[in-house]
This record gives sequence, structure tokens and C-alpha cells, in this order.
Amino acid sequence: MYIDSDGEEGVRVSVKEISEELGIDKTEARNLFEYLESKKCLKIETLGGEYLYGHVSLTKKGLARSQK
Repeated sequence: MYIDSDGEEGVRVSVKEISEELGIDKTEARNLFEYLESKKCLKIETLGGEYLYGHVSLTKKGLARSQK
């Protein structure tokens, strides 16, 4: 758990772990995370690693959408 610059609590999740769990490759992962970030459902937290992004977190909007 951490507090981001906007004062929101969040949990960083490994992009590699998500990608492996979903069975998607690097290009699919990058496109998926960029799409979800553009919809303000996900926040890219760290850059780097074999998937371009290291960690992501769900935003409040993303969490609400995931619970529908």
C-alpha cells in the first residue's frame, strides 16, 4: 500500500504477473495498459522491465468498474 501524489491510496501490481496470468504478450500488455490508462481506470506507476511498464494500479474509477 502507498499514497500517490494525489493523496490516493493504492496497491502496485506487477505488469509481468498480470500479463502472465492473462496469457498476453508484451505488445498486447502495452496496448491494454495504455487503453485502460486513457480511460482513467488504471495508473501506470513504474516504467521499465520486459513489458515496458513495471507496475500499475487501479484507480477509484477502475476499481468501481471492476466490481460491476
